[in-house]
Amino acid sequence: MSFHNSPFNQILKDQKIVKCLEHHFRVAELNSLKGLIGEYLARSFIRNVLASKLIKTETWDHIVFTKQFKNRKIFDFNSFKADFTFHGFHATSKLLSTYAIALGHLRKNHCKPDGLILKLRETGHTKAPRQSLLIPTQIKHHHTLNNRNQLPHVEGNLEVVEIKCGRSARLMSKQKKTYSDLIAKGIPLRVIKVKIVSFDSNSFLVEESRFNNPL
Repeated sequence: MSFHNSPFNQILKDQKIVKCLEHHFRVAELNSLKGLIGEYLARSFIRNVLASKLIKTETWDHIVFTKQFKNRKIFDFNSFKADFTFHGFHATSKLLSTYAIALGHLRKNHCKPDGLILKLRETGHTKAPRQSLLIPTQIKHHHTLNNRNQLPHVEGNLEVVEIKCGRSARLMSKQKKTYSDLIAKGIPLRVIKVKIVSFDSNSFLVEESRFNNPL
């Protein structure tokens, strides 16, 4: 096929060469991009590094990073159970109570962390998920289901996660007060800081700290 006399050829003739100029992101765009990169790297760090460390040093069976609670509009025990069922587990009443305390305090203070780390230990029992909560096909991690479509019964604890990207990233005073209250209730804060060293060399620095005492 020839473009000699085609409209396409005329378009090529009419094109003007545009000189490429140096371009910068707007501050808001750059901060948004840093936030996305920071969250992705932090999630990778939790999954590939932190999870195995916590399983080994604190003898948990499962470590789950979740943002499922951010979609929660109804605050009752059934909705909390559904958050765990979504990840393939059936939580004990004590774990659900801890989860409810954390979410209730965060909601009361209009504080939205970047996620929660669920630290889970199997009790040796299993339980079928209630149909009113989730059906098996809606469970994110199907490998936790046994051959009778039952989920492992788990106890555990959780940590609040804040992800910060950049050298000057700090917690706001309101966040410090809210997280200090949760720490006093036995719910630690995990801060993960991501520093972009070089995009060209795919080099990033990830630092993490856990706060067990009020800030």
